[in-house]
Amino acid sequence: MRKSCYILLFSSFFLSIMIISNTVAATSWVELKPQEVVDRSEVIITGKYDFTSKPKPSGFVFQGLGFNIKNVYKGDVSEQIITAGIDYNDVGWAEEFQNEEGEFLLLLEKSKDADFLIPVGGPNGMIQVYNGKVEESNDERRAFFEDFLKSQPQKTIEKKVENNNDSQNNNPYLLLYVSASILVGMAVLILLYRYKRKK
Repeated sequence: MRKSCYILLFSSFFLSIMIISNTVAATSWVELKPQEVVDRSEVIITGKYDFTSKPKPSGFVFQGLGFNIKNVYKGDVSEQIITAGIDYNDVGWAEEFQNEEGEFLLLLEKSKDADFLIPVGGPNGMIQVYNGKVEESNDERRAFFEDFLKSQPQKTIEKKVENNNDSQNNNPYLLLYVSASILVGMAVLILLYRYKRKK
C-alpha cells in the first residue's frame, strides 16, 4: 500500500513539473506603438527568411535563421544574408506566408539572450508585406508601416559575386602541382619497376 502511494505521489510530482515546464515556454507579447518599435530598432530590412538554413539556438524563444535581404532602411548592413531571430512559434505560419510570395519587414534589435538580432517586441517587429502592401489587422499599424516604407530611403544590397579571377589565377598553379605530382609518381614507379627487374 505504501509503495503504491509513493509511486502515485512521485508520478503526480513528475507530471506537475512537466506541465509547469510546458506552460513556462509559452510567450505573450505586449503590443508596442509603431514609432516605439522603429525607435528601438537598430536594423530595419525587408526580405525573406531562409527556412532551409540551420537554426541557431538562443537562451530565449528565438532561433536564428538566415535572412535574405532585399532592402535596408536603417542600420549598417553590408551582407546580403544575415542571421535574424524568429520566435519558434512563428516558423510555421511565416514559412507558409513566404511560400505565398509574402515577405517581411523586420525591425531588429540586439538581445542579451542571443548572438543575433531579434525582432523588436517579437511580433511587433515582424511586419508581413505582400505585393508592397502591409498586411496588418490593426489599421493604425498598417497605415504607419505603409507610410514608413514609402517615405524611407532604401538601400539595395548587391549580391556579392565571388571573384572568379582569383580562382582562375590559381588554376594554373593547381594544374602545375597536379601534373608535377603525376610525373614524380610515374618516375618513382618506373624506378621501382627497373629495380625489381634487375633483381
